[in-house]
Amino acid sequence: MAEAVKVEILGNEYVLHSDAGEERVRRVAALLNSKLNEVLSTTNTSSTLATAVLAALNITNELLQLQDQQKNLLQEIEAKTERLLKMIEEQKA
Repeated sequence: MAEAVKVEILGNEYVLHSDAGEERVRRVAALLNSKLNEVLSTTNTSSTLATAVLAALNITNELLQLQDQQKNLLQEIEAKTERLLKMIEEQKA
């Protein structure tokens, strides 16, 4: 069952409902708040929408980088696994 968690983002209070648990919701909100404040401190925008879009772009870029890293690691693991299996099969023969 989704629990209600009260968080503050950019000075505004929100009540979020999630099955992920209070700690997770607070971590997500804190990260978002941090990214929004980072954008605010490095740009001249006072628009909340522009700040949110720039933060979303930064977060999306980080996500894509992590997905690329994960894909590369999985490819490395698969290649090493294939080599190990081949070595095992050769030892059996």
